This record gives sequence, C-alpha cells and structure tokens, in this order.
Amino acid sequence: MTSLEVGSPGDLRPVPYSGQVVFTSSGMMAVHAANPDHSAPDTAYTRNGYEAFYGSVEVDADSGVFVVTVESSIVRDLIGQRLSRVYERSGDTLVVTPTDPAEGFRVTYRRHGS
Repeated sequence: MTSLEVGSPGDLRPVPYSGQVVFTSSGMMAVHAANPDHSAPDTAYTRNGYEAFYGSVEVDADSGVFVVTVESSIVRDLIGQRLSRVYERSGDTLVVTPTDPAEGFRVTYRRHGS
C-alpha cells in the first residue's frame, strides 16, 4: 500500500496506513492494513487500527470492477458480505475505490515481486 485516503466524496484526506492486498490465481483476495495509531477509532472495516479480511473474488476486467465475498474478517459483521470495488491498474500501480462513493476511500497499491 502506498497511500490510503478517506473522507467524503471530493474531500479525501491521507491516513498513515500501511498494508497489502493479495490476489491469487485461484480467485482469492486478502487485505491486511494497519494504522500506526493503535487508539484510532474502530470503523466498519477495522478493529484497534487493523483491517484484515479475505474471500473469493470475481473480477470483471471489462467494467473495471471486482467483487469480493468476505469469508473471514477481523470484523465479523463483514463475513458473508459482498464488497464491490472499482479498480484502475496502470503498470505496477493499482488504485481501488468503492463502487458507492459514499463509502469514502481511495487506496493505492504498488506491485512487489511477480
């Protein structure tokens, strides 16, 4: 993860997160991210400044959208949910935003390895 921005649509502000996303050839996806501020308030995706979930992923390259069905998560309310995300890939950079802008985030990753 190279950056995370959160807020309302049109007013996204940087948050000092670090993390990674992993997509497998078998159709799985996993996210792990941490806020260095352990006292950061919990969100719909985090507990104690940490986000972690994985699940099966369906990618629609034509529309630039993927949907992950959460199989396990540090936030148990996410289990079973289908999270729809818009993605843009350019070279080694991946930018992910929610399909619903009201969710208010934008995360950028840079590929490492092959």
